[in-house]
Amino acid sequence: MLAKKVGCNFPETVDVVECLRRKSYRELVDQDIQPTRYHIAFGPVVDGDVLPDDPEILMEQGEFLNYDILLGVNQGEGFRFVENLVDPEDGISASYFDFAVSNFVDNLYGYPEGKDILRETIKFMYTDWADRDNGEMRRKTLLALFTDHQWVAPAIATAKLHAEYQSPTYFYTFYHHCQSEMKAIWADAAHGDEIPYVFGIPMIGATELFPCNFSKNDVMLSAVVMTYWTNFAKTG
Repeated sequence: MLAKKVGCNFPETVDVVECLRRKSYRELVDQDIQPTRYHIAFGPVVDGDVLPDDPEILMEQGEFLNYDILLGVNQGEGFRFVENLVDPEDGISASYFDFAVSNFVDNLYGYPEGKDILRETIKFMYTDWADRDNGEMRRKTLLALFTDHQWVAPAIATAKLHAEYQSPTYFYTFYHHCQSEMKAIWADAAHGDEIPYVFGIPMIGATELFPCNFSKNDVMLSAVVMTYWTNFAKTG
């Protein structure tokens, strides 16, 4: 797709690569490449050299450097998957919830045997049975599904594998986000919402990248987060 956009659409892979290497980096990164939903356009590839095998297999075998590690997730990492697909007042309907789960399964898993069981299991696990007719609750559980699958489960699996080899492992969850007119009231801490606090943005005020109404509490939280991260870098 990228090759076609920049005029390198040759039948032979070798020719495609050679053509791409002659392009400026700006021409390459300026192209809008849209991957299938829930996937990323340019991810790591197991090539047998830089990545000799699937990272999970390598970690299960202890094939990684034994360093202290700090990792974590935000409460609503999957926000971008639901932000434009819901009613800001009423959440989401039961029919859209069913569609979203089916679309999620189709895009990530294709059409294997047992897909129907997988889809129904996900719907069962991510339905609040005490409040099943609440559109806002359906929105919340759908956000939890995307967050768990795309971020939480892989992060926890990584942390557990790391810890099994007696590597000091620290895990955090981040629940806060700044107040901004660009963010929905119902949104939790989305992917990237911790970044301004890691780099002390609340202490200098709103920027073009982070147009937030930072409060004194934001400043205090940023100081705490920076202390945690720098102490970890210094001492583990």
